[in-house]
Amino acid sequence: MPINDSQVWIITEVVRKDTAAVVCEICGDKSYGRHYGVWACDGCSCFFKRSVRKNIIYTCIAGNWRCVVDKSRRNWCPACRLAKCTKLNMNRLAVQNERGPRKLRCLPMPRINHLNSLKYDMTFSKSVILTRQCILLNFMTSEQRMEVIEENCQFVFALLILLSGDETTLRKFSLFEKNKNIPERVQSDDEQLRLLVCILLSQSKSSLLKFAAPLANFYKFCLFHYCYQNDSVASASVLISAATWLHENDSWDLSSLLRSSPEHLITEVMSSADKL
Repeated sequence: MPINDSQVWIITEVVRKDTAAVVCEICGDKSYGRHYGVWACDGCSCFFKRSVRKNIIYTCIAGNWRCVVDKSRRNWCPACRLAKCTKLNMNRLAVQNERGPRKLRCLPMPRINHLNSLKYDMTFSKSVILTRQCILLNFMTSEQRMEVIEENCQFVFALLILLSGDETTLRKFSLFEKNKNIPERVQSDDEQLRLLVCILLSQSKSSLLKFAAPLANFYKFCLFHYCYQNDSVASASVLISAATWLHENDSWDLSSLLRSSPEHLITEVMSSADKL
């Protein structure tokens, strides 16, 4: 009797489960093989590969580098998770020497006359992604995460505009008539930007983020600590002042900038992210 596709899938899954007698050395989840020299689950191996390829420098959320890394809390502190990978001698060279990710397939785009609007649409989409990736949203449901993004990504969008030095645009979509004290142009690396997003969201008025209010000073401390380690303490004060200014001027009109509606862009980005 021939075996159909569904039966092949079931047999494959049973065989895989039966042979999964090894636990991930990093978080304790099921491991189906060795990755970069250690027994690791798919999640931890992908996390290690992504961190090495992007050369990400994390900051411990507790400040003591002793966070628990297990199946349920492995996403809580990426710094301690990567430190555990390093302690177990996961092979960084194996990541650097393997073939990189496949190039994304290019899709045809309609002709767009308003290039500035497209630029702002792309910046807004990036703000949605940064907000979604914030660690404060890790334990929320999809509906709660969507609500937080809808309420707060405008602040992250304004932060990205501020970091780009586009003062004209900030004045254009701010609703404050006497909005003259725009901070000077500031610059940040990826880790500083991640901490700035955490600071912005921990100061949010969103009811779903009330729990994060006590963490605002902690994230500011993390930013100062990171800048101190990189000999740029002065930049920490400038970046925090910029985040404070964004919340003090918390009314923004995006309709004059975006080609698509904010709701449409958020839905598009979230839908694409869920498919990854």
